[in-house]
Amino acid sequence: MKLLSRRPGELKQMVQCLELYYRQAKSQKDVAEALGVSPATVSRLLKRAVDEGLVRVELDLPRTQELETALVQRFGLREAVVVTAGGRGDIREELGVAAAAYFEKIVTHGMRVGLSCGFTLYQTVRALRERRFRDLALYPLSSESTLKLVDISPNTLVGMMAAKYRPHVTAYALPVQHLASLREVERERRRQLRDPEIRHIYEAAQSVDVALVGIGQIAEQTPGFCSLAESYGVSVKRLRQLGVVGEINYQPFDAGGALVDHAELRILMHRVVSVDSRRLQALSRHDERYVIAVAGGKGKAEAVRGAVNGKFMNVLVTDEDVALTLLK
Repeated sequence: MKLLSRRPGELKQMVQCLELYYRQAKSQKDVAEALGVSPATVSRLLKRAVDEGLVRVELDLPRTQELETALVQRFGLREAVVVTAGGRGDIREELGVAAAAYFEKIVTHGMRVGLSCGFTLYQTVRALRERRFRDLALYPLSSESTLKLVDISPNTLVGMMAAKYRPHVTAYALPVQHLASLREVERERRRQLRDPEIRHIYEAAQSVDVALVGIGQIAEQTPGFCSLAESYGVSVKRLRQLGVVGEINYQPFDAGGALVDHAELRILMHRVVSVDSRRLQALSRHDERYVIAVAGGKGKAEAVRGAVNGKFMNVLVTDEDVALTLLK
């Protein structure tokens, strides 16, 4: 909770404002008239109440039970979470809220949690409530692959989640990778894994209790895998020629969910230290492990279909439009 200085009497006025606006459902204009202040003052008081933690806004998005059941049955998932399409906000934010709620339902003290990267996972971590878990351990599922977009990288997302759960949490990071050739990657991989601490983090990330992952689409001007591929001379057109429809944790797959292990793509796939797609599949088959894939929105259906066909996850959080497309 932020502690901000207030003018005398402002707290009382703020409480009155909250009572009228939230509990009595009056408009800001009506609240202003009732309190004898301007609508701008009401707006400022409401915003300040949120900033100071006097108000917590939680979205309870509708879930389409029929679609969730159909996805579970069709693709052999443990569970599916579907949010209604056509919401007023960013679909990634809505998916993040739903994924955060699911994560908070299953996480317990002492769990090991792994995070990949992406905007939707950023929204997931952002939507988590501040709670205290004992002995929670957080791991990145891959090393940094770019010097840009550090705000959505695995190490950053691990740090964001750790901040939610302080002080009884341990967070780890993996070294940055920005290398020019596959030979350099392989040489650096061997060098790093000789370090006992890096090896410990890498091995622990392979067997987390809960993995939160995004699913990347193959499209122009898409950050992450496609941008990195472009930097190595592999265009989106070429990726599609090779049969790639999506990627998960920098592992490209085709429409049937098979890994596209092509020579041109190996420098993208063989991160210095990362959890590969086969390990995600193994975790998904484990009765006591969760691999939660969070993805949806326009253009993601083809990538999500390939990912569920590949059984890279056992829990899918998506939106109604993607769910309907998958079930056609």
